[in-house]
Amino acid sequence: MFQFTELQQAELRQRQMRFPQAMAESRAAAEAFCRQELLIPASGIANWTLYYYCPDCSVQLHFDRNRPQAHTCPSCGKVYRGEPYDSAWWGLVNDENRRAAYHLAITWLLTAEPHYAERAKQILLGYAENYADYQVHGDIPYNGPGRVGAQTLDEANFQRTMAMAYDIVQTVMTEAERDCVREQLLLPAADFLRQHRTPQLHNHEVIIDSAMAVIGILFQKEEYILPALYGKYGLYDQLEKGVLANGMWFEGAFSYHFYALASFFEYEKFALNTKYSGITHPNYRKMIEMPAPYWQAGQGFPLLNDANFGHEKQWQALYEFAYAKLGGEAAAFLLQTCYQQKERDNLEALLYGAEVLPPVKKEWGNFHLPAGSSGHTVLRAKDGRYLLFKHDCYGGEHDHYDRLGISYWAFGRQVSADLGTTGYGAKLHYDYYKNTGSHNTVMIGEQNQAPVNAVLTRYEEKDGAVYAEAAADWEKPYQMPDSFTIRQWSEEDYQNVKMKRQLIWMEDYFIEVFWVWDIPAGKSADWIMHFNGERMNAAEGVPAEKGYFRARPFQHLKRIELTQPQAGTYVREYCGGGIKSRVFGLANGQQVFDAYGPDNPSVKEAAYLIERRFGSRMLAAHVIESWREKAKIKEVSFHNENDLLKVEVVMGESKRCFEFGLAEGSGGLTAGKPDFIV
Repeated sequence: MFQFTELQQAELRQRQMRFPQAMAESRAAAEAFCRQELLIPASGIANWTLYYYCPDCSVQLHFDRNRPQAHTCPSCGKVYRGEPYDSAWWGLVNDENRRAAYHLAITWLLTAEPHYAERAKQILLGYAENYADYQVHGDIPYNGPGRVGAQTLDEANFQRTMAMAYDIVQTVMTEAERDCVREQLLLPAADFLRQHRTPQLHNHEVIIDSAMAVIGILFQKEEYILPALYGKYGLYDQLEKGVLANGMWFEGAFSYHFYALASFFEYEKFALNTKYSGITHPNYRKMIEMPAPYWQAGQGFPLLNDANFGHEKQWQALYEFAYAKLGGEAAAFLLQTCYQQKERDNLEALLYGAEVLPPVKKEWGNFHLPAGSSGHTVLRAKDGRYLLFKHDCYGGEHDHYDRLGISYWAFGRQVSADLGTTGYGAKLHYDYYKNTGSHNTVMIGEQNQAPVNAVLTRYEEKDGAVYAEAAADWEKPYQMPDSFTIRQWSEEDYQNVKMKRQLIWMEDYFIEVFWVWDIPAGKSADWIMHFNGERMNAAEGVPAEKGYFRARPFQHLKRIELTQPQAGTYVREYCGGGIKSRVFGLANGQQVFDAYGPDNPSVKEAAYLIERRFGSRMLAAHVIESWREKAKIKEVSFHNENDLLKVEVVMGESKRCFEFGLAEGSGGLTAGKPDFIV
């Protein structure tokens, strides 16, 4: 066995006594796997599991292994039949089976009860006996085909897990059984994976490489080991080139950061006792430490790009292994957050965890990268106020085209946060969530932003205020990631555009100013912000004409009202989850649209505020506060002259003044009158 030495196996059998809940849950799950009917497809009929979503509610259908032809939405109750749901159901069966095989093997390792190993063997042999009849199939965007599943990614995940299960139970298999699994399943699968690698940096390739390497080490096949680990786009090439300078996986989403890291670590768990382990590579430490400054108590990590709720389940399992092997205060802190509401009694802690976790008390403050860098700025204040400012670079397939976007929380709840996305097979993924217009930024011509390297241009803290400024310039060169991408943006609408967003973050409110210039003739510029709740102001506009918005995602907006505010200041108020928020906006000739669009999940609604302007230049400015009991801001006024915007905020008897300039280098916090010149 490669995963655990004989000494480690003996230690685990002793160690399990300290994890009674983990062992009870492990036995219960293993017994359930033993009792249920073993379902193994006789042909390659399994489809993409992300098709298993309700097209109306954008939520995953309820999986029932006893109902292969009836698939129920847990939200609306509708039952779906036929394709693609029936074949996606088989994809979920396969996924459950590979997890069952490994879980049964681990439970046998810990308990030595033979029926667990016997059931794991039945799963392995069942697939081995049928694998030759699994047709190559699948036409999923961004993915190669599969045999067990509909994409190469699925094949790799499946075969890596099966190989790890085989590694454990092979000692209780006959020679004929071992030959069957090796020659009819795992080696043919490794050959299939080798044939369907893609020359790119991508989480898919990490998974494919890790599966090839595990199978190669298992059977000492260098024809799989060497390209999978050390070749161009091999596992360690991915680790060195796919991790940004700040430690984030280049695809720019915490979900994919952890997803890639999970496959790196699945490989390392298998290879740790071999000469092929790379656990000491410095980028592993960078990857496990990077997320810590983004952490929000009660909220976890913010959604970015292609992320969905529940991605925290991925990272919680990672950090037991990460801390035990690499240590570090940041890893210890994140691991401890997993156990604030529960005991540290689970299978990952039993198998891989450190003996003790040191107490780490860490209060994260504001966070930013050096000026001139692409990345994120995180701002914090009392009452659980949190703002993420996105000034990163284009991340490839899983990007959402939302440079200079913001996500905002107050009192530990979402106020105007990134919606993330839903299952990729659901209509609203590409039609709605994965578009500039469903994010808190600026969109030109109702088209997605083209790739650009946004950068933080200034950051200052002074006298209780924080100033953050970032820019995106589509005239400047940018580096496309070395990754296959389908064009889903408009080069024409953004070809000469320049944007600058300035933020002042105060204890009770924040100011945001958005400048855009060199907008192509005839193109609209839309400033967008959505709120997790509903608008509280009385309706004052007129219904917008049908078909006013032409492109996605605005085609999914409804109850659209149009107003043309007079010069000065206009106000909108929203309420969601018991938290009220108010927006004071600069009125400078724009059209203002109030509307509702899908929240996430799409059975809920988000309130939209959209400002549309025409011309070669655009200036939008807002002051935003949130409260539970009583608002503090009495009045806000804006005065713009010659690209110098003055903002006055009145709270109680005090008035604070701010100046914002468009000119390069005019940013910053400078004491004097007015209070701040930025």
